[in-house]
Amino acid sequence: MDTAGKNTIDRNRLILFFAVAYGLSFLMMIPMYIGKQKGLDLTQIVDAQMCSPAAGVALGYLLFLKDEKRVPRMFMWVLVINYAVQLILGLLSIFANPFMPDEMITLPGEVDFPIGTTYLLIGQSVLMIGSILLWIGYFIAKREGRKFAGISRNNEKKGILLVMLFAGLYLVRIFAPTVIECVRTDTLQDLGPEFAEMVKSPVFLLGLVSLPFNYPLTVIAFFGEEYAWRGYLQPVMQSRFGMKAGVILLGVIWSLWHIPVDTMYYTDDSVPQMIAGQLITCVFISIFWGYVYLKTNNIWIPVCMHFLNNNLVAVFSGQNGSDALTGQSISWIQLVEILLVDIVVFGLFIFAKEYKEKKKEEAVNA
Repeated sequence: MDTAGKNTIDRNRLILFFAVAYGLSFLMMIPMYIGKQKGLDLTQIVDAQMCSPAAGVALGYLLFLKDEKRVPRMFMWVLVINYAVQLILGLLSIFANPFMPDEMITLPGEVDFPIGTTYLLIGQSVLMIGSILLWIGYFIAKREGRKFAGISRNNEKKGILLVMLFAGLYLVRIFAPTVIECVRTDTLQDLGPEFAEMVKSPVFLLGLVSLPFNYPLTVIAFFGEEYAWRGYLQPVMQSRFGMKAGVILLGVIWSLWHIPVDTMYYTDDSVPQMIAGQLITCVFISIFWGYVYLKTNNIWIPVCMHFLNNNLVAVFSGQNGSDALTGQSISWIQLVEILLVDIVVFGLFIFAKEYKEKKKEEAVNA
């Protein structure tokens, strides 16, 4: 293929990616607004949005590289079909759901079933089926196809150590603002007993133990983001804007993608703070996860980190996934605390050797 043809394909793939990841996701703000006014649960649409970025990348492979034999087609089709089904279920949860989220129906045997969350439960089942099929698609793909699609599992031992590093940094990140807040409000003496009570809770222990089992069964949702942001868009941004500026701009683009959930799902009373907080989080986590991706050339490592990032919130809060994420309230003072912590915990990785400009071509070809 000549250079002009390759550039045309690359441009078409990028346009399609933004049309799916951003166009459809922002269009979903309309049913999200309708559902919010009705008091309906929006989690199914949020789950669908997580799957949209990778679906946009996969469609690019299937439509514009259809003659390329190295494309792992089953793998790509699973990403696309899963997103389509999740999106349909999300729309049905708004427009074909006469029940409120907490509405129950008694089944035979005196079993109460939350009928208001039927579409969400179906969506979770689809996620599990999709994750299993994604693994099958991965293992039946040839080694050359995995490399071509950027889904090879490289440097796994190094990756495991980096996941452990992230887990440690994550704990610092979530507890440091709490410690700062307790010092500011002179309630530090209450922190120890509260933490001890939390770690002894059966809900906490069950949530922690269940993480390794949940990961392979829900991986498609987190792959749905990371395959696009780190695996696809990061090399594009770094090739155009440089190693450091490229990954920072990627964080900004990623944070803007969250606007539908920031405004319709995560909070009711602090939307500006949530958008600003999302910007801080996405930029600084992009720096660290981008560093990890450059160091390992293994997209599955950021996928695992994204899984931990989302699920540990529920583990430490003692709530299920959606309850831990919705109804958040953030003050501007808390944002300053989060910013300072993120600079120290994740931001300093921007000075790692992987971000030196001499690595630019390696990033583009990763």
